[in-house]
Amino acid sequence: MGEPQFQEKPKKQSVAADVGKLAVKKIALTYLKIPILIAIGIIFFIFLIAGLILSFSFHEKDFFDAEGGDGGWQVGNITEFGANEIPAEYIPVYKEAGAKYNVPWNLLAAHHRVETRFSTISPMISPVGAIGHMQFMPLTWIGWSYPGGTNLGNAMIPNNILTDPKKIKKYGGYGTDGDGDGRADPMNLKDAMHTAAKYLAASGAADGRIKEAVFAYNHSTEYVNDVLGFAAAFVSGYKEVSVGGNTGGSIPANGGMKGVMESADAWTKKKTKYVWGGGRTQGQIDKGWFDCSGFIYAMLKANGINWAVGNTDTLLTQGKRVPAKDIQVGDLIFFDSYKKNGHVGFYAGNGKFIGSQSSTGVAYASMNSGYWGARYKGVVIRVN
Repeated sequence: MGEPQFQEKPKKQSVAADVGKLAVKKIALTYLKIPILIAIGIIFFIFLIAGLILSFSFHEKDFFDAEGGDGGWQVGNITEFGANEIPAEYIPVYKEAGAKYNVPWNLLAAHHRVETRFSTISPMISPVGAIGHMQFMPLTWIGWSYPGGTNLGNAMIPNNILTDPKKIKKYGGYGTDGDGDGRADPMNLKDAMHTAAKYLAASGAADGRIKEAVFAYNHSTEYVNDVLGFAAAFVSGYKEVSVGGNTGGSIPANGGMKGVMESADAWTKKKTKYVWGGGRTQGQIDKGWFDCSGFIYAMLKANGINWAVGNTDTLLTQGKRVPAKDIQVGDLIFFDSYKKNGHVGFYAGNGKFIGSQSSTGVAYASMNSGYWGARYKGVVIRVN
């Protein structure tokens, strides 16, 4: 009777051991699930962040593609508009500064155009104190650690200190001696351009973050749009200008001046924005971005009339000058705005014209009364 009892005892121990092993396995699996779940969660989070980054990157790419190409600004040749708009003697200065700091030269040209209209404003001092060809605040030029000044960066700094490269280095400014004469002078074109290139590069332009860099230069969406519009219009490598819809649907393009006026009228019913240099690339047109002359060129080209692209001055050299008393629908009419004949639109009849105005975008306006009525001097050009 002892043997059965002896045989039964280890059997009970074996069951207990098996139960113990199962319990251990269950506990182990339970606890192992926690780090596994954590690991899965971390991997999911990483993919989520990567997806957001890629989404942002594609959004930025879409923006710059709309402006005229992915990186095209750095390799594009100057357009006819750029050649007509940019003073030829400045182009080597832009290219030299751009090459040194890896910034697109036409971006510098666009900033120059927007800031001081290629150094034609006088004096080159803004109401808030920005100075020079590229309108730097004194403290940005010499460095914000310089004692005194306002929150905007204005300060009364003696010129011999403001232009001293050693002082600029001491105070951490951006001012640069671009021509090697031992001074960094915001009133010197090369110095100003090299400083602008340096600032834009440090703000992201050298890494391809163009929009971010332009916004850092001036915290205004309108400013960014103006600069990017000019930058895109100054170089080639972009899609042909054609009509399109920023709100969908097609724009009438029936050819001839009848088609031109139908196209122009259709744009008055769409969402548009006045942007310097706009209307010269497909991306700008898709967004509804036009300046006054760009709108004229886009409507003409869409209807098979290929005039040399430029500005209002270029438009005046094409077509036929006619007396104001003989004006007819479709004629180009000019207004004295920031300069003589600085604004243009299509005559639409009944004392009205269609143009891209800074206050309205593409719209009808009166040529006989109000703001434009006072600026119309009877200059009329017939397209054909």
